[in-house]
Amino acid sequence: MNIIRTDHLSAGQTEAITELLNECRDCNGYTPFFPFEDGDLFYLLFADNGTASHPEELACAAVLSFFEEPDGSCAECAAFTRPCFRQKGYFSLLFDELSQDIEEVDLYFPVSDPEPGTLAALASLEAVHDRDEYRMELEPACAEAFSGAPFQETSAPDTWKVPGSRLHAQWEETEHDSFLLSFYQEEKTVGNCCLSFFGDSACFYSFEIKEELRGLGLGWEALSLTLSLLLKGLPRPGCRRLSLHVSGLNAPAVSLYRKAGFHIKESLSYYLY
Repeated sequence: MNIIRTDHLSAGQTEAITELLNECRDCNGYTPFFPFEDGDLFYLLFADNGTASHPEELACAAVLSFFEEPDGSCAECAAFTRPCFRQKGYFSLLFDELSQDIEEVDLYFPVSDPEPGTLAALASLEAVHDRDEYRMELEPACAEAFSGAPFQETSAPDTWKVPGSRLHAQWEETEHDSFLLSFYQEEKTVGNCCLSFFGDSACFYSFEIKEELRGLGLGWEALSLTLSLLLKGLPRPGCRRLSLHVSGLNAPAVSLYRKAGFHIKESLSYYLY
């Protein structure tokens, strides 16, 4: 048995992890996500295979990604075990090595559609469910209610409003194909959001209404205005699909997005160690 800890994967190690992930496909044929680019520390456990052609085989692979949050440091861990090596103690051995690097931080395991084996492994570590996050997506047909909204351009550049709405929106391109939208009520800023475009899709994030103005319906008006702009080809034409991520703890936001026509496409559960 051989355990490798590294902050940089070689081409051979990357290939070995990719092969392991291919064997860990779920019942729908999806290969699990592994943050090759964003990981900070990688852990690989090679088990003795006992064959001349493969004296060692990658049994487990894990990665830590470290983050700074307002209340302290934390890390996320993605870990996978080759099916033929499960329930043989290999993951526990790898986790003992990994644990030496997380003594001062909270550790989260993000899990998509957890299987019984995954839940059993988390239970053995005494990891507890902390929260859920959702990836939501707007189907084009669900946005037709906004497509007929009349628009008028104001005297300020790149500023539009829907007649009868309390808000108007102004945007600026922050980097290539990424925009900051700011929402105004008369001359007062009430909130903002960001849009990043990828082909015919856009990612919607950092949506916020000022705390003292929440509960007045401005969030719905700002979201409606954003969707209307996108369907009019603004601030960039060709958007056919809009996606976002939202915490399951933020019930008002989830409700707002559902009202606008967004559907949950993927759930991600976070377990705290």
